[in-house]
Amino acid sequence: MFRGLAVLFFAVFSKTLVAGEIVLSGAYQGKDLYVQNPFNSKTSTFCTNAVYVNDRLVLDKPQASAFRIDLSFLPNNALVVIRILFQDNCEPGIVNPQVLKAPQSFQFLTAQADNNSITWTAKGDKNGIYYLEHKWEKEDWTVVDTVEVISTFEQNKYAVEPSHIKGDNSYRVKYINSNNEEFYSVEFMFTAADNYITFYPKIATSQLKLSDSCHFEVMDFFGKVVKKGEGRDVILVDLKPGKYYLNIQNRKEVFIKR
Repeated sequence: MFRGLAVLFFAVFSKTLVAGEIVLSGAYQGKDLYVQNPFNSKTSTFCTNAVYVNDRLVLDKPQASAFRIDLSFLPNNALVVIRILFQDNCEPGIVNPQVLKAPQSFQFLTAQADNNSITWTAKGDKNGIYYLEHKWEKEDWTVVDTVEVISTFEQNKYAVEPSHIKGDNSYRVKYINSNNEEFYSVEFMFTAADNYITFYPKIATSQLKLSDSCHFEVMDFFGKVVKKGEGRDVILVDLKPGKYYLNIQNRKEVFIKR
């Protein structure tokens, strides 16, 4: 979902220009962006080839001398990166770049998901709470986890267990600071081949609880299988205290038996 972008932030927005591409970056403030689209007489077409918003294609070869980039699907204060691809020596003009607010002291830096975790990094986060929001297919955004701000370093990294459902899972992270201001990360996606099964507790005395029924194996510290079965409950009462490994869905998780 993410592309590496070298972006410089100025007073009200950022603009990076390379051959055939304009990159605008900032925070959405409830207004759309307007672009002048010159006509290229050499190719007999308008100059703009494509427009991407947060790596999502929103316009393909717009055939008009001016066009609007609709940003209304974004929440206020959401990070927005707009890429405008154009023909060589035929640059479009940005009419109202000031509608993209310069990032404040707080910024989302990264956000991503994989099989084992959902992680994000940010800077300028102090005295607030993060809300991890999940959306699957046509469902609405739902808060699936909350994390309190670390506020230890200039840049802080966070990780939580995923809430994947089989298929395409969309995620975004919302940050609410002590002034009740809201900031959103870029929306990111993870496609799960199977329901991602989690378990608790990590430090157990009598049993582990799985989020769904599946085949499991328990291995001791030396890799010997000491228990296996199928279901949602892993009974541990017959195991000695120590460190063990739980094998589920072709992955190995660590837990402690007290």
